[in-house]
Amino acid sequence: MEPQKVPEVLKTSINFKILGLFLVAAIAFQRFLYFSGGSDEIEEGIAYLSMSTPLIVAGGSLLVATRYGLSQVFGKAYLLFALGYFSLFLAEFTYYAYDVIYGIDPYPSIADVFFFALYPLISLHIIINFRFFKTKISRSQKALFISIPIIIFTIYSMASLEEYEEPDFDYYYGIIFVAGASITLSLAAMGALVFRGGMLGIVWMLILIGILIFAIGDVWYYWLEVIGEYDLLHPVNLFWYIPDGIVIYALYKHGKAI
Repeated sequence: MEPQKVPEVLKTSINFKILGLFLVAAIAFQRFLYFSGGSDEIEEGIAYLSMSTPLIVAGGSLLVATRYGLSQVFGKAYLLFALGYFSLFLAEFTYYAYDVIYGIDPYPSIADVFFFALYPLISLHIIINFRFFKTKISRSQKALFISIPIIIFTIYSMASLEEYEEPDFDYYYGIIFVAGASITLSLAAMGALVFRGGMLGIVWMLILIGILIFAIGDVWYYWLEVIGEYDLLHPVNLFWYIPDGIVIYALYKHGKAI
């Protein structure tokens, strides 16, 4: 059976009421966490949620990849996207196993390898789309791509060194993840600019926006870890719940458009 080709144009409509429901549900959930005080039962529920949403994204991405045909460019791109979110699922599962099941401090651990793997896999997904469509990137867009990681890296380094007083393991370890998150953020931001109104349509835009929000949340999280202010009640968690909902919906619409 001949694999399906990449369509010339993706024509689909977006129900913004559904996206609005994702936003309202995420905010309501975060407020519930705040007023609940973060009991052990609540923390376990959050762990299951953190594992389930990336697994759903991975499954949806794999479905899109197989419908394109894994030999096709888009098939490869969405296979990488699926592997990226499956790696995130493995990271959340491993973190939970270390922390809850075995009572071992999960920092640092093999979970961090799975967390970091998300960045290059998603970045490759975006780059493959750039190359396939032979997208022309202006000098200002290239400057944006270069400046975002540099600015984030500089701010993080200055703030971290002020907090730590001198470089130590936590500083260098955090830099690795900040670099990965900031480069992914930069690619997603540039992709959103380049593909705006282009052949991939608004579905592709939604996926990029989801990646962008997720990467912003990750950069914010690593800064919060530096100053010791992250907990399960912090609003930064919204930057992980909301983009997963956006990407799940976008993948559903993407699959319907093929």
